[in-house]
Amino acid sequence: MIMDKQDQQDIILCIPGVWQNHSALLQALLTHDTGYIYAGLIIKALASDYFAEIEEHKNDPSVSQVFRQQSMDRFSEQELQLIEQHQMVIYVICKAGSIALAQQALLLGQALLKAGGLAIKVETSGVTHLRSDWLNFDVENLFDLYKAFVPTVFDQDSLYSCGMHQFGKADGCINLKVEHASYVLNQFLLYLLIENPTLLENQTFSVEEGAEVLKLHKKQSSDFFEEDSLYFNRLGVWSLKPSFSLKKLFRFS
Repeated sequence: MIMDKQDQQDIILCIPGVWQNHSALLQALLTHDTGYIYAGLIIKALASDYFAEIEEHKNDPSVSQVFRQQSMDRFSEQELQLIEQHQMVIYVICKAGSIALAQQALLLGQALLKAGGLAIKVETSGVTHLRSDWLNFDVENLFDLYKAFVPTVFDQDSLYSCGMHQFGKADGCINLKVEHASYVLNQFLLYLLIENPTLLENQTFSVEEGAEVLKLHKKQSSDFFEEDSLYFNRLGVWSLKPSFSLKKLFRFS
């Protein structure tokens, strides 16, 4: 993939497809009545002024390999073989940085899958999706939108998100020792999307009344990713840490 820029405010979709060439992709978009027109390097919505750029590449075995490596039994062997037989790989470079722009990227991905795309990898967060799963995402459902673009990954100590910059938000991380760490982190990130709060250092967060209270600390994205990575989030990362409590330490009733 050739990129002349690495802009954190992009969503980049990698889509292997059945198209033999540029003309075949253009024709497929028209034949399937997708609501988009493709000219030159630009794909544009017919009903609005939304547009994105497309880079075209021939069959790329390394792309097929990524889908196989990240399958985790979600992709059937038949689906993986279809991906391996792709004629073309396209990279769709969409503007990002807000919920509205992420919604447009989701819709454009759906249109390209209907027109012959076989699967999707979100290059700006690393998550892969089955064709059927992406087509079933509801653009008006923020949880679906979050699932489409933001995976969580873990190392020895922490669980952290990757890709919230696509919405114009900071990412989050949490120590794996926190009870229900994955659930808590996902609820925190959805809270950022739904409520759009102004957060401050040392502010507290809990998923519900009576749940563990966690304190927020701001970290740099460079603690997790290289600055030239497509995963790097210039808005930083909120770390959720347990609040120190004597009661908890000594198990007072």
